[in-house]
Amino acid sequence: MNLGKLALKSVYSNASLTTRFALHSLVCISIMTVALWFIVSNYLINQILDREWRTTAQIVRADVRKFLEEYDFKAQDRKSVGPKFAALLEHMRLAPEIIRFRVYNPKAIVIWSDNKQLVGKYFGDNPQLQKALQGNVIADMGARQQSDNAMDGKARSPVVEVYVPIYGENGKELLGVFETYRRPDAIFQAVHEARLVVLLGAVGGGLLLYVSLFAIMHRAARKIAEQQEHLLQMQAELAASQRMALVGEMAAAVAHGIGNPLSSIRAAAQVALLDAEGADGSGQNSKMRENLQSIMQQVDRVQKRMQGLLNFAKPLEPRPSRVEVNSVVREVMETLCARFSDAKVTLDLDLDATSPSVSSDVNQLEQALMVLITNALEATPKGGSVTIRTKSSDHNGAGAVVQLSIEDTGEGIPAENRERVFEPFFTTKPHGTGIGLSLAKKFVERNGGTIAIANGVNAGTKVEITLPRAA
Repeated sequence: MNLGKLALKSVYSNASLTTRFALHSLVCISIMTVALWFIVSNYLINQILDREWRTTAQIVRADVRKFLEEYDFKAQDRKSVGPKFAALLEHMRLAPEIIRFRVYNPKAIVIWSDNKQLVGKYFGDNPQLQKALQGNVIADMGARQQSDNAMDGKARSPVVEVYVPIYGENGKELLGVFETYRRPDAIFQAVHEARLVVLLGAVGGGLLLYVSLFAIMHRAARKIAEQQEHLLQMQAELAASQRMALVGEMAAAVAHGIGNPLSSIRAAAQVALLDAEGADGSGQNSKMRENLQSIMQQVDRVQKRMQGLLNFAKPLEPRPSRVEVNSVVREVMETLCARFSDAKVTLDLDLDATSPSVSSDVNQLEQALMVLITNALEATPKGGSVTIRTKSSDHNGAGAVVQLSIEDTGEGIPAENRERVFEPFFTTKPHGTGIGLSLAKKFVERNGGTIAIANGVNAGTKVEITLPRAA
C-alpha cells in the first residue's frame, strides 16, 4: 500500500504543470458540480413540492366550501353528515391524484373516514397532524404500502399524505384537518426530471468550465515553455557574447603584442629575399629563397588568423547594398580556382539565369562564401565535386528571397555534430580554429539571412543560405 502511494506521489511530482493543473481543476470542478447540483436541485424540488402542496390545499378547501358547512364539522350525530363527506370524497376522486381522505377535529380525533373503524380514534401522537392543527399545510413524503393504522386492513399503493387545515368563514376558527392521500407518481416524476435537468446543467457547465480553463492553461504553459526556451537562448547568447568579448580582448592584446614583431620579421624576410634573388643562382641561394618565402607565408598565415579572430569578436556593422549573387560567387571561384585544380575537385555551377540580386554587405557576403566554399573543398576527396546553386523563390510566403546552396560529396557531418558546427571554436579539423563557420553564420544573419546544414544528395554536406531579395 505504501509502495503504491510512493509510486503515485513520484508520478505526480514528475508530472508537468499542465497535467497537475488538469488533475487539480478536475477534482475541484467535480466537487463544485456535485455541490451545485445538490443545492440547486434541492431548492427547485422544495419549490416544486411547496407549490404542489399549496395547490392541493386550495383544491381541498374549495371543494370543502362547496360540499360542507361549519355545522358538519361540529355535529354530534356523525351519521347525519356522513353522506356529505362521502359525496365530497366521490367528487375529489374525480381527480386521479387524490384517492381518499380522513377528517380530524381540532382535538386530533377522527370525525370521518371511509374506514368506519377509525371514526372516534385519537391520533394526538401524529407529529404531522399536530403541525397541521397549528395551521400549517404539511406533507409526508414517506411512501407507504399500507395504511398507518393496522385497523385499515387494506393494502395501499405508495401515497403522499397532505394535511390541510380547514377554517371557518371568519378565517380564524379551526374547524378541522383533512388528511388527503395523493398518488405521488406525477410528483416523483417532476422531482426526477428536476434533478436530471439540474444534473445535466451542472455537468455541462462544469465540463465547459474545465475545457475553457484547460485550454487557457495549455496556452499559458506553451507560452511559458516558449519564454523559457527564449530565456535559455538569451542566456546562451549572453554567454557567447561574454566569451566573444574575452576573445576580442585576447585577440587585441595578441595583435598588439606580436603584430609589430611579425611585420618586422616579414619585412626582414622580404629584404633578404630581394638580396638572395640578386645573387647568383646557385643551389644554396635557391634553398634560401624557398625558406624566406616560407617564412613570409607563415607570417601571412598568422596575421590572417589574427584578423579572423578580430573580425569574429568584433564584426563590422553591415552596409547593405544591391548585390548580384552570381557575380559574388564567380569572384570567389576565381580566387579559389587554383585550389580546386590542385585538389582535383570538380566545381559545378548551377546559377539562376535571372541573375538575382540581394540586399547585403558585399564584403561580408564574400567572406561568408569564401569560408563555406573552402570548407566544402577541404571536405571533398579527390575526384569529388562541389556544386553551387542559386535560385529565386517565395520562401514560405515570407516574401521574395534568393536561395544559395553549397553541396559537396564528402563524408558529411555526423548528426551529433550538426547542431554544434556553428558554435565558436568547435572544429573537427586537426589544425582548425573553429571560427570560420561561426563567422559565416554571423555575417549571413547580420544581413537578414538564414543559414542551415542539410544532407547532400550524395551523402555529403549541403549548406543552404537564404537572403532577402533586393527590391
